[in-house]
Amino acid sequence: MPQFQRDRACIHFEETGEGEPLLLIAGIASDSASWGPLLPLLPGRRLILIDNRGSGQSKVDGPIEVKEMVDDCAALLDHLKLAAVDVVGHSLGGHIGLWLAAKHPASVKRLVTMTTGTIPASKRVLFRDMARLYSTMVPQDWFRLLYQWLFSEPFFADEDVVAAAADSSTNYVYRQSPEDFTRQVAAIDRIPSLDLSKIRCPVLALSAGLDLLASAGAVEELHRAVPSVTFDSIPRAAHSIHWEKPAETARAITEFLR
Repeated sequence: MPQFQRDRACIHFEETGEGEPLLLIAGIASDSASWGPLLPLLPGRRLILIDNRGSGQSKVDGPIEVKEMVDDCAALLDHLKLAAVDVVGHSLGGHIGLWLAAKHPASVKRLVTMTTGTIPASKRVLFRDMARLYSTMVPQDWFRLLYQWLFSEPFFADEDVVAAAADSSTNYVYRQSPEDFTRQVAAIDRIPSLDLSKIRCPVLALSAGLDLLASAGAVEELHRAVPSVTFDSIPRAAHSIHWEKPAETARAITEFLR
């Protein structure tokens, strides 16, 4: 089992493929398995997938902080004896990627953030409410509510598809616990401000045309201070951009990194 110990935590990661390394950082309530649709579309790459603290097979005692997740990524690169690598982060993973590029500039060659924007008060309340409700509900019902914020209308056209997805999420062997989801939500609320003007690598900020969590405006607002930033959008996709439009997302990533 690929893992390493760091600061009261056992950090799990996966590797697949060969070629130039690419670090993939998942969002909240997600782990390395969340990249499934995208992986076959990124050939010629050594893909490195990290489970953030409080998700997947990574375990940690005590509070979880985003700055610790950032340092976990840097420590993973040291563990693998890698210098600067390309990085892709989804949602919270994009925030981690921005922090990594600012705090560990020698570790990041190029960065792609996916549906990563400023977090308004309404969305902070949403995540707190979802954390509060998680342990009180049937898991399938909780995931059905979560999907409203992750997927666009076509996903909900077939009730059997929605029910099967909720069952799959519920029965996933490494499903995030309500306690760890709550800890990750609390970590988001404690993210300190970051001077993004310190970032020296090129950044691609991908938004999704139908995203209810991070609108194109929120993505642009967050990245405005990055000196070298390119904005692009995937139409007809919601927050889980790499699940709804994997081919278009992979194409945007590949063209930028090329």
